[in-house]
Amino acid sequence: MITMRKLSPAYWVRTAVVSLAAALIVASVFVAIAPVPFLGVLGRAFVHSFVLGTLAAVTLPQIGRRLRGRGVAAWWALLIVVLLALAGIGTGIASTIIVVLGLDPGRSLWTSVASGFRVNAILVGTIGIGMMLYEMQRSKLAAVTLELRTNELERERAMSMALEARLASLESRLHPHFLFNTLNAISALIHDDPDLAERTVERLAALLRFSLDATKRGAVPLAEELRIVRDYLEIEKARLGDRLSYRIDVGPDVTACDVPPLALQTLVENSVKHAIAPRPAGGQIRIEAAAHDDRIVVDVWDDGPGFSATAMVPGHGLENLQSRLLGRFGDAAKLGVGRRDGGSVVTLSLPRTSSARPVSV
Repeated sequence: MITMRKLSPAYWVRTAVVSLAAALIVASVFVAIAPVPFLGVLGRAFVHSFVLGTLAAVTLPQIGRRLRGRGVAAWWALLIVVLLALAGIGTGIASTIIVVLGLDPGRSLWTSVASGFRVNAILVGTIGIGMMLYEMQRSKLAAVTLELRTNELERERAMSMALEARLASLESRLHPHFLFNTLNAISALIHDDPDLAERTVERLAALLRFSLDATKRGAVPLAEELRIVRDYLEIEKARLGDRLSYRIDVGPDVTACDVPPLALQTLVENSVKHAIAPRPAGGQIRIEAAAHDDRIVVDVWDDGPGFSATAMVPGHGLENLQSRLLGRFGDAAKLGVGRRDGGSVVTLSLPRTSSARPVSV
């Protein structure tokens, strides 16, 4: 309900429109009933209507605030009493103005008050009840709208928090798996080749530093991700020796494109784990990236036996990546599995965005 501190210009415009309409209706009724000059009746009706409208506009918001929470019968009883009081006060004020301005020649003040009260009682009742009902419905609509907006904001906040928790969970599951593989590679080198073990530790430190920083960002330039991939592959190559060979074929036009952190590393790790490490002869990995219109497509190919998309069970590295992509990009990101050149290929397709300058890799 409107209070005095919230009476806006729009509220006064509505009051003026209602008062004007009421004056026109009253004048038309009087002219239809008796052969009297229309302009004279309209002038007096304007005075009564605007006086009563102003009184109702100032008084009813305060009354409505005090009637809030009362029973329906008490609400209407008090409202009628207030409207009758307004009719009496308004009739006195309007009649005084009419007599002073000479709008009703030949009539005294008391005669004008007596003849105007009955009409004004109906007029103020119509104006007052109409205004009260309108403002009540408007207040209810505003309350419902506010509730809907609040619920929508709370729902969006809950979804955002759930998504952040999901992403944090996926990333926490990714890191221990990654650390296990890299530390296992280092442990195999400590006694056999201390220099290589030292370089591998340095690479691991760089990987961990990037990993901690990258999880705070939603995306990293492809060039940074490729450095991580190269460090990871060198660690695995130190463990697997000649059993692992790789090639990176990425042009400078896409190195500035954004990708989710550790996304490409996850694809490469999947190839090492499932296609290279289990085979005594090892294998090859090829990494390619290219821009296609408004998208960037990254392929990680290996010469292993391959697998189907159904193999991406919960907890699988690619399933984790797929969930991360869904959380960050929705349907705009695609992760596909297929066969090519006698091997298997995992294709990552993302919207093409860039936050860095192109660099060579």
